[in-house]
Amino acid sequence: MCGRLNVTDDPLTQLLMDAFGITAVVETNHNLAPTQSLLVVRATPAGEYDSAVMRWWLTPSWSKTVNTKYSLFNAKSETLAEKRSFALPFRTRRCLVPVTGYYEWQTQQRQKLPFYVRSTDNQGLLLAGLWDSWSDPASGETIESCTIVTAAAHENLQPLHHRQPVFLSSEEAKAWLEPDADPDQLIPLFASHLPVPLAIDPVSTYVNNARQKDARAFTPIGDSFYVSGEQASDTLAQLLVEQTKQRRETRPFKAVNRDFFEDN
Repeated sequence: MCGRLNVTDDPLTQLLMDAFGITAVVETNHNLAPTQSLLVVRATPAGEYDSAVMRWWLTPSWSKTVNTKYSLFNAKSETLAEKRSFALPFRTRRCLVPVTGYYEWQTQQRQKLPFYVRSTDNQGLLLAGLWDSWSDPASGETIESCTIVTAAAHENLQPLHHRQPVFLSSEEAKAWLEPDADPDQLIPLFASHLPVPLAIDPVSTYVNNARQKDARAFTPIGDSFYVSGEQASDTLAQLLVEQTKQRRETRPFKAVNRDFFEDN
């Protein structure tokens, strides 16, 4: 799953220019939670790229109202073509969610402790997403919203969580955005893979409160762990156990909204 993000103007502004040739204004939010606004990249019918700011929690075009009754901030890749909320966006409204990193919580010895996942070079990550547009029949107000696609975690990332966002390389991202792409041909992108090496930083429970958005949210409080497609998963599992033993957190874990932590 992917339920909290770090989005920063540096390096994402440069990443979008280098990968897609677009100039975008990225609003920094070190602790971005579902229902808040984030920037996405999508392709125009002409095959060019542009950016848009959307609400992170998909509201299907056919929905009667905007609500959070169902956890639509993540979309399981295994059922995109089947679920009514995602089927049409999967065919025609795919997007990218550029992030500096994301947060994941690990349960050890009845403690839920946060970790921050980022690329080892700190150049940002490209996540597969879907978007949709909803219009209020009464007021005519239009809301564009998005969701992040998830997949089974790569075996070397599973000790942290059994799900992961769908990571895309720059070339995979362009294939994902291709307006005329056959959705069936995109399914291989959902394979559990790590296109870039990842660093996992233990961070303070300060990040648990989504109202706290300064740099302390992602500041490491211990040594980083490194995960790639080659590293054995039992190494990460052991490191997570050792890190939990070393922690001396005095404030109990408190989730801001339980819905944000449901499996997706």
